[in-house]
Amino acid sequence: MAKKKKVKIGKVQSKRGKSKGNIQRKKRLLVIYMMVFTFFLSTFIYLWYHGNKPIFKQNVIEDSFEDQIVGIFPAGWFSIVNPWNVKVVSDGTNNVMEVKGISAQGYTEIQKKFKRTAEGIIKCKVKILDMNTRFVIHIAQRDREYNPNNDIIITFLEGGIYVVGEANLIESENGLSLWENLIMVNDDMSWAIDEQSLLDSNSIMNYILNSWYSIEINFNQEEFFLTINENFLGVFDYPKYDSIYFTSIYFIPFMTKYDFKFYVDDVEITISNPVDYIHPLNIFILVLMIFLLSMIILCYFKFSKLKRKTTTKRGK
Repeated sequence: MAKKKKVKIGKVQSKRGKSKGNIQRKKRLLVIYMMVFTFFLSTFIYLWYHGNKPIFKQNVIEDSFEDQIVGIFPAGWFSIVNPWNVKVVSDGTNNVMEVKGISAQGYTEIQKKFKRTAEGIIKCKVKILDMNTRFVIHIAQRDREYNPNNDIIITFLEGGIYVVGEANLIESENGLSLWENLIMVNDDMSWAIDEQSLLDSNSIMNYILNSWYSIEINFNQEEFFLTINENFLGVFDYPKYDSIYFTSIYFIPFMTKYDFKFYVDDVEITISNPVDYIHPLNIFILVLMIFLLSMIILCYFKFSKLKRKTTTKRGK
């Protein structure tokens, strides 16, 4: 007679217990991954929608920051350079956007996009809190934000307000880094503002600390008209070339050895003869959103497959 094999029940049960424990851990991890991906996807969709809503829908864009959440990055704005230095804060009874210049981190930038247009009016208010404050209001031409030759650049520098012209622009000696090449779409120059040349010239207006300055820029393809605190300051040419169209406004603190901050409020952009378009950076965001969505779907199917395997083993 053939000998019966002895089955060690304790070991079998132990293996099954371990297998069940591993499956449960994997299931929990997959659920956590799905939750994390869902959170990031939702965040990107929210930021992408609010950042592009004015491009797709509106010819008049207004932001008084009153409906924004204090303490976080403002919805409807965009930054890829030190965005953590920008947030909504309370200034008395009003909400405003705070922009910080941190010496150890280099420069910061914050951007508001709009439909590309050859004509329009941009209004905003700024409040300077420190005499060391150095920043520019930069209205960028075409889809190449960092070529200044046909941009509007207004500088707040050591108590004076200046309009940057061709004589105040210098080419950087170091050329473009890989990161700059990626974000400066089709651009081939690296440039800087010659601060000393501005300080050696006459400012168009002086400013004092802790006071709001209302700025109005009325632009077309050949020139722009500048008014500050209802004082008309003149008609200005672009640094080198006429502008084809504008697409965004930046607030950019200079790189200095000091830490400082300034406030922005009541931004209003009125666009004439707009053209709908999608900014090249949106392609990257859309690809990232599709990638995150694919990961969520992959995790879901992997989770379902794991669940089916567990059910089949139990049936056997």
